[in-house]
Amino acid sequence: MPPTTYNLFFTGRDDPRCCVIIGEDTKPVYLCFETPERGMLMSNTRTTVYRNNKDVCARLEWSPGNHLGSASIGSRQLPMSHLVLPGSSNNARAFISADGKRLEWRRRADNPTSYDLYSSPTTKIAAFRRYSQTTVVGPSHGLFQYTFTNELLLVEALLALCLNRWIDLHGV
Repeated sequence: MPPTTYNLFFTGRDDPRCCVIIGEDTKPVYLCFETPERGMLMSNTRTTVYRNNKDVCARLEWSPGNHLGSASIGSRQLPMSHLVLPGSSNNARAFISADGKRLEWRRRADNPTSYDLYSSPTTKIAAFRRYSQTTVVGPSHGLFQYTFTNELLLVEALLALCLNRWIDLHGV
C-alpha cells in the first residue's frame, strides 16, 4: 500500500520568508513564516516560524545584506548553510535532519520553481509546486505534498525549502 500523501497550502504573501502554510496530516498543521520588512536602521533580519499562530518553533537569523546566518530549530542551533549543503548534483542541496539523516531538495530542471525532497537517492518523500488556486483560507500560491508525519522533520524540510527558494530567487 502506498504511503498517505498530505497537502499543505502556501497562502498569504508569495514570499518564501513571509507566508502562511496550512493543511492537515494526522492533525491540523498551521505554520506562519514572518519576516519584518527591512527598515533603514535594521542591520540584521529575522524570520520567525510560528506553529498554531503562537508557538515559536524556529528562527532564521539572516546576516547583514540578507546573507545566510544562523538557524534555531527548537533547541537546535546551526549555521543556515547547513540547511543548504551541496547535494548530489548541481540542482540539489542537502541538509542533515535532527535524527542524523541526510535529505536532499532537488530543483526540477523542467520547472525551476518546483522542488522534490528525497530521503535516499531514489525515495521522494515530499514535493513543492507553484500552485495558484482559491482555498477556504484564501488564495494559495504553493502546494507542499509529503508522505511523512514527523513534526520536527516537517519544520526542518520547510526551513530548508524556504532557504532553497530564497537563494534561487535572490542568488544569495
